[in-house]
Amino acid sequence: MNNVMFEKVLLPLDDSEQSQRAIEKSIALYQAGFIKDIVIFNVYNTGKLDVTKLSYQEKLDTMRENSKTILETYQAQLEEFSIPSTIKRAGGDPASLILDLIDNDNGFDLIIMGSRQLNKFQELVLGSVTDRITRLVKIPVLIIK
Repeated sequence: MNNVMFEKVLLPLDDSEQSQRAIEKSIALYQAGFIKDIVIFNVYNTGKLDVTKLSYQEKLDTMRENSKTILETYQAQLEEFSIPSTIKRAGGDPASLILDLIDNDNGFDLIIMGSRQLNKFQELVLGSVTDRITRLVKIPVLIIK
């Protein structure tokens, strides 16, 4: 791998079609020798959980388990091509946690992420994780549609 362009790549993933395309592009870039290390990251959004409800812990446990399953599935895809990866996961707001990970680990030099197609109303009301990331990070972001 003498032509490595990106030493450490962050790959935020969920169970979407866009994330599947992002992992496929990451595999291709790794095989071409452009990527050295991949960190796959899943955020389970705990913003809608009500901590005052008795079912809070059960729902949180389910979200954590789903996150683990998602990451293990993607890691297995990477392992099929003998691509090593590191898994990270966290609960909270996806954009904020991705930004925190980038800020606290100065080693990332690329983010590869899928972009959902939001309609204008959804984009106005909800915003976009991808949009927020691209505006606030200082490293390149490869957006996969």
